Amino acid sequence: MTIPYGEWRARQEAAPLADALTLIGPGGLVVIAPHPDDESLGAAALITAAAFAGRPVALVALTDGEGSHRGSREWPAERIAERRRAEQELAMRELGVAEPRILRLSLPDGASRWHEGFASAAETVAQLADEIGATAIVTTAGIDPHPDHEAAAILGEAVHEVRPALRLLFYPVWSLRHDDDHPVEVEGLHPFRLAAPLAEKARAIARHETQMGALITDDPDSFALPDWFLRHHQSPHEHVFWRRMPGRPPSAEHFARLYANGGDPWHARTAPYEREKREATLAMLGDERFASVIEIGCGEGHLSAALAGRASRTLGLDLDASIVARATARHAGTARLEFRQGRLPADFPPERFDLLVLSEVLYFLDEAEIEALLLAARRQGEHDASILLVNYLGETGTPLSGDAAADFFLSMAAHGWVVERSERREGYRLDRLRRRAHG
Repeated sequence: MTIPYGEWRARQEAAPLADALTLIGPGGLVVIAPHPDDESLGAAALITAAAFAGRPVALVALTDGEGSHRGSREWPAERIAERRRAEQELAMRELGVAEPRILRLSLPDGASRWHEGFASAAETVAQLADEIGATAIVTTAGIDPHPDHEAAAILGEAVHEVRPALRLLFYPVWSLRHDDDHPVEVEGLHPFRLAAPLAEKARAIARHETQMGALITDDPDSFALPDWFLRHHQSPHEHVFWRRMPGRPPSAEHFARLYANGGDPWHARTAPYEREKREATLAMLGDERFASVIEIGCGEGHLSAALAGRASRTLGLDLDASIVARATARHAGTARLEFRQGRLPADFPPERFDLLVLSEVLYFLDEAEIEALLLAARRQGEHDASILLVNYLGETGTPLSGDAAADFFLSMAAHGWVVERSERREGYRLDRLRRRAHG
């Protein structure tokens, strides 16, 4: 999808204000910086959040930035590279990373993509991600108008190909140089805003003295970060783009095969895990009663039936017509309970709700479907409505894991919903959201 940059910029400014750790996930963070200073300018919020939470953080330095002052005699390329490496390490410390782990690829500044070492870089970075237990990798955006920034984006995509479970995030640095009518390719990107750590970020940027114009003075074409650029990158918010996870969710036919001939693929009727999870789900709701409950992905309806005991009306929705028929027959004696067949997000029920339950369903959707589901929930939810998420934490065989699906949902929901409570238990997680007063 190609749109004018002005439209993309407007979407960034209106994007949900997400939590950095939620976007990173439960593990560590790998940051790719085309040059020393890019990490401080565009990824400070993610780095500080991970560092202050005690998460492992590793930095991949694509180049050493030796080409910033090519006309200087006092500062030849080797001296600049050495100085910029030291500046970058100090900047990482300012961002909270006490002992920075830095992988230096030392590819040529301005030509990193065309160096022979670029071809093997993805596997090297993927191994680094494995070593630190990373759940996310963040790199500069491909729409940044600089060849090394484009190369870093390509590298991030290549790492994503060999480690598809990693979340891939992009941070813009020089994109604001585009005119509003400049076409940019943003297919599969979802923008978020993050609260910038202003004090730590200012100190980190200040460490990059070679880029400030006062240290290297014998180059007539000397480069310095312009004031307007520095003001922009010390504003209250940073921007980050979530890259759609690769692959496709399973089709309706997949579920039809699973449920054929009375199949119970997840042992919802008998497994102790399923019973315990239902009890924990109900406990998360406390003693609260509801006027209207909707459960999406109800299966045979065991949780919907339990919820019916504390609601004036309960509706269970599922994609597969045969499982809906079984749920209807199994719980025919339960009052105020209805089951209906439908596919999300197009068939979101038209009824209003004050509790929406999404149990083991989000990771069967893609990011665009989750976004559409949230729009429907905002439209149909009462002013004080709640949403309860239940997500499996094991292997799902879907593009979005249970963790990634829940975290993307929470990040997208930040405009209109607040997380009241979250729990991680053995094998699954629970998240309860309440509608904001202005949502």
